[in-house]
Amino acid sequence: MVSVKNKKLLVFILSFLLVCLIAGAVAYGILWRKPLSGGLAKPTLPADAPALAGMQAMGATLAAVPTAEADSATPEIELIEKQPLCGGPERMFILAIGIDYQSKSNDYLYGLGDVIRIVRIDFTKPSVAILAVPRDLRVYIPGLENKGIDYGKINQSYFYGTPGMGYYQGEAGGAGLMADTLYYNFGLYPDHYGVISMYSLEKLINAVGGVDVTLEKAVDGNVNGNDIGFFGVGTHHFDGETAVLFSRIREGYSDLDRIDNQTIVLNALYKKMMSEEVRPRLVPLLADFILTNQVLTDFSPADLPMFMCLAQQIKREDIQFVTLPADSFKAETLPSSEGQDYVFYFIPDMQKIHKVFHDFNEGTWP
Repeated sequence: MVSVKNKKLLVFILSFLLVCLIAGAVAYGILWRKPLSGGLAKPTLPADAPALAGMQAMGATLAAVPTAEADSATPEIELIEKQPLCGGPERMFILAIGIDYQSKSNDYLYGLGDVIRIVRIDFTKPSVAILAVPRDLRVYIPGLENKGIDYGKINQSYFYGTPGMGYYQGEAGGAGLMADTLYYNFGLYPDHYGVISMYSLEKLINAVGGVDVTLEKAVDGNVNGNDIGFFGVGTHHFDGETAVLFSRIREGYSDLDRIDNQTIVLNALYKKMMSEEVRPRLVPLLADFILTNQVLTDFSPADLPMFMCLAQQIKREDIQFVTLPADSFKAETLPSSEGQDYVFYFIPDMQKIHKVFHDFNEGTWP
């Protein structure tokens, strides 16, 4: 028979455990819904000013960027007939960035935004368009005039915004400054962002068991003393390290070739994630990546089911990988700002690129 004293002790222990369970559930719920990093602050400049200012600074002229009011003038019948799927918005723009900074501590203190993709998700069709932006594109990087910084490569906008540099005080660090740069020059501001380091990408690919890539033309990674490997025509199985090395091959190739190689790896990774082998465990796997700071993003684990829902309803042919048209920029070498050396750039034809960004925003291109 249990004594009164022991009963009180038992009640106390059970009550304590119950409180701990409730507190843990609440804490987990908060963590589950909490964005990993700060969100993107909306730009403060007028909607029709930034892209125009950037183009005029480069000696180009173009009509103003459509305002948000004009952009949302969708016929009412469309809203009735096409409701967004999976609890998502009608459309969403995500700035996806791969950085060259490799730190096992995942501190994301520095890094150049060497892989830049703008993802347009239409939750009504549904469809996904992924626009690659060349890292060497010459743009005006706004807000750093007091640091003596004006024009540079677009990948540098991420670097200047990182906590390690301390130049940018806005939300989301490097991603925030890159978002501002895209908006200033081209009039498109993303809704969300995701940043992954080469180290974390390697870990993610290993976590899904590697990827199978099929090459229609050979890629030589042994140029100019490099020892990455030779990849012939056909199918290859890449682990994380090999996939990242392959994605970064540039010696003997242009940055556009590298973009193509990255697209091959991204396609293979998507295919593996959607496979019967990986898909059942994908949500906890990605949630673990978010909660252990493997990526920087303003998404939370609670957003993952929305994307998994969409992924299961979208057809592969409705996912498009595109890059800026070849005639919308030209290669040129210019003196550096210090005048001591020369820098390779892609000089944009602002009128053509602005048209591409406008049509991409509207969903009429590609």
